[in-house]
Amino acid sequence: MLLLVTHNLSTGFNDYVEAEELKHVAALQEQLTLFYDQEKSWESLKQDDALWKSIANFHRKADQSTQEAESEYSLGRLLHVPRRVSLFDANKEVVIGRKEFHPDARNQRILHNGNLVGYLSFIPAQINSYSAENEFLAKQTRNYYTIALAVVVLSFVTAWVFSRHLVSPISRLISGTYRMIRGDYQVRVEKQSKDEIAHLAENVNILAQTLEQNQNNRSVWMSDVSHELKTPLTVMRGQLMAIQDGVFQADEKRIQLMVDQVDSLSRIVNDLYQLSITDVGGLSYKKEVVQPVQLLLEVLSGFEAKLDQKPLSVNCSTLTPLLNNERCQVLGDSDRLKQLFTNLLENSYRYTHANGQVNLIAQIEDQDLTLVLQDSAPSVPVEMHNKLFDRFFRVESSRNREHGGSGLGLALCKQIAEAHQGIVIASNSPLGGLKVTIRLPLFKEVNL
Repeated sequence: MLLLVTHNLSTGFNDYVEAEELKHVAALQEQLTLFYDQEKSWESLKQDDALWKSIANFHRKADQSTQEAESEYSLGRLLHVPRRVSLFDANKEVVIGRKEFHPDARNQRILHNGNLVGYLSFIPAQINSYSAENEFLAKQTRNYYTIALAVVVLSFVTAWVFSRHLVSPISRLISGTYRMIRGDYQVRVEKQSKDEIAHLAENVNILAQTLEQNQNNRSVWMSDVSHELKTPLTVMRGQLMAIQDGVFQADEKRIQLMVDQVDSLSRIVNDLYQLSITDVGGLSYKKEVVQPVQLLLEVLSGFEAKLDQKPLSVNCSTLTPLLNNERCQVLGDSDRLKQLFTNLLENSYRYTHANGQVNLIAQIEDQDLTLVLQDSAPSVPVEMHNKLFDRFFRVESSRNREHGGSGLGLALCKQIAEAHQGIVIASNSPLGGLKVTIRLPLFKEVNL
């Protein structure tokens, strides 16, 4: 590109010089025509260099400014027109200048009253042949090279600054992700802009936060699992050692106690299995159009004996009217939905105080079926409502381990509800206990 620019400068300058030169030659041709008109011949010019120079320079002196005269690269100094101009008469005999026609010369005819009286011959300028012109072009070329070098240096500096600005956040991302690979999930990538890289850094931070939370949950989960499994095993081991030492007799009461502990272990293992296969997508759902209210009533009938034994009163008056409602249908797995309802009723049975109350409410809201279970005291603090569906979570102040259960039932309820594109929400019950709301999307029949 730079070579093209310098070549263009040289070519353009040559064209400019030639154009200016033609202007000077045309003016000189006019002066010579006037001279011939006065003298009627060229005799007075022959061998008179002073007169020739005065005529050749006359057209420039009139309009040449002081600034141009003093300039090192003024047009007069660059062209040197008189040195390359010769005058010949009509017979091509030299009047002044070169003795013969130059092969490269340009010959302009001089006419007087329509008659040929002579030739003005001049050789076009060859700029590289003159030191002044050559120095002028060389200086301009040096300026171009200097500017080009400055542009290149500036480009490198700009590129370096931009690359540092671009590479620095990427390096921080690489460092952060490498630390995450090594298990350091507390790392956070600093954001210093608002571009796509900053958005990527934010996503990496969210990923690190999620992994850190999962790691903490896994640690708590393993601790809770160990404790839940250890408790019945410790009880059974104590009973067996006492029988072995002769402290207790292996009577029906002791055997039943150990059977209860085995059942507790079985429930924990079964709940863990259900949750684990749900996490990996292995829990199978055989979905069909079902009537959830009917399923809830079937589960409730199986709890009547236990609820009467505690005792707990149950109000389910809003369920019956929906049994014959054709809209009250969902696409779901009847066994899994029964498991969900069983866990909810089991939770109320275990933790609601004796002589308490359980209300079951069902209603259709827009495109959803809403099922509500409300029980009486004890209640659950509001800040713990969202944690009720975490694995092994218990409100120790009122719903503790002495009531039994593994703390996995409500977590499994959430998994089943979400598998049916539904939600489950915990809140305070107007009866003084816990209110659990389940929303399931109604089945929409498509007419083809």
